Amino acid sequence: MYQKKLLLLACTCGMVLNSTAKEENQEAVKRPNLLYIFPDQYRMHALSIWSNPEYRKALSTVGDPVSTPNLDKLAKKGILFNNVCSTYPVSSPHRGMLMSGMYPRANGIENNCHISRTTELKHDIECLTDVLAKNGYETAYVGKTHWHRTEALFDKDMNYVGTKESPGGNVMNVYDTYIPEGKSRHSNKYWFQGIKSHYTSYTYSNRPELVDGKKDGEVKVHDGFTATHEADIVIKYLKNESGERCEGKPFSIIWSINPPHPPYNKLEDCDIEVFNEYYKNMPVDELLVRDNVKLVNKEGKAKKKNIELNARIYFTLVKMVDEEVGRVLDALEEIGETDNTIVVFTSDHGEMMGSHGLTGKNKIYDESFLVPYIISYPGVLEHRVENLMMGSVDIMPTMLGLMGLEKSIPETVAGYDYSDGIVTGDFKKCPKPKSALYLNDKAKGVRTYKYTYVVSADGTYELYDIESDPYQVKKLTFKDIPASDEKMLKDELGKWLIKANDRWCDNKKNKELINYKKK
Repeated sequence: MYQKKLLLLACTCGMVLNSTAKEENQEAVKRPNLLYIFPDQYRMHALSIWSNPEYRKALSTVGDPVSTPNLDKLAKKGILFNNVCSTYPVSSPHRGMLMSGMYPRANGIENNCHISRTTELKHDIECLTDVLAKNGYETAYVGKTHWHRTEALFDKDMNYVGTKESPGGNVMNVYDTYIPEGKSRHSNKYWFQGIKSHYTSYTYSNRPELVDGKKDGEVKVHDGFTATHEADIVIKYLKNESGERCEGKPFSIIWSINPPHPPYNKLEDCDIEVFNEYYKNMPVDELLVRDNVKLVNKEGKAKKKNIELNARIYFTLVKMVDEEVGRVLDALEEIGETDNTIVVFTSDHGEMMGSHGLTGKNKIYDESFLVPYIISYPGVLEHRVENLMMGSVDIMPTMLGLMGLEKSIPETVAGYDYSDGIVTGDFKKCPKPKSALYLNDKAKGVRTYKYTYVVSADGTYELYDIESDPYQVKKLTFKDIPASDEKMLKDELGKWLIKANDRWCDNKKNKELINYKKK
């Protein structure tokens, strides 16, 4: 309590001493809060609302056999999107675009962060949370980051020492890593970072009370379901139990949840009670309901047992995530901030889960490429299903637009601000795109409302008519579609790659399949 009073006094004194800051803060108070929730590898189809008779026609395929009552409730209060795309459906590239509104080559993340790469989000670019902090927001980040360069800068106990020389030289995780205080945190004032799996994670924080009194950079190994622990922290922040934030200012919370990302290979990867109640005895034809599921891989080896178990655990994790999100939304209601908070639920990319004989992500197929997207903003957004093909770079400017900060969108941002159309339903100010870009280090493509088109580095391509073939199983050639549609697809892909300044543009790679013409 004493700590909380000191923080509130500091906030008050700061506003009294600086009249300009006081005026800015008074305007900021009028702005909505932001609660941005995105679990990892959570596909668009994994919402039980899609199985509700009222919403079945909103998808051209079927929803997964999941139970997500809290997310369904959130969706019914706001806008439920059914065509939002993960531009580069891998963790680090999406997170780079989410934070910066810039394409991979510009923001520095052209592939997943890994110990073998120097990839990382550039420190000196103005990101979403930098803009929010400049405009008077209390900023918090809880969970997974995966946008910082991975290096061997830890001691043997996984405390950050910042050097590869002894006692450093140890790697905590080959993909993700702790982000030290500084520009790479991008103005997130309240910091709690978790790394590793669902039930045992290395946690780091600039709030000693969250890590047993440890300093920022000293590791606290946490056992227990990570989403539950992080939900506790988000709730604590919302309730401001220890003076986590200045109550007179709006807040933004980005909560990045690791599950249902792998591992999902053994029962210990999920809650056994939830698994037994919902999925243990579910018949396989009710579990794997998509028409494109193949229980063999490309080599013809049987994967049935593995895919069945993966799906049962994955859907169990989806249920568990929904429960934790529900707890946080209840806390938001308890503190009286629901009506003044933009709540977003989404993901960085999807999960194939046996479709096309694949698991994982990084594909243009809908199971990987499409992500859930729900925006709730009571009193501003009326409920509807929206088919806007928003991409990863559009999230930052659109969020800032919804928050009344369109004038603060940095010039570096390449994405579009669709906030006016989202609010009004009329996209005249910023028209809906004809297509959405897909990026991969070995392939580039576009998805329109009618087609999926992807070109591989080796000069081959895949083409599907997703109106008549929504599961993307019947490969077409250009001979099967009108010449005007062929030109449109090649034009759209070339247009997007030029806009993204993609490396394929440097030498017009596969120019017979892509029209690199500036318009």
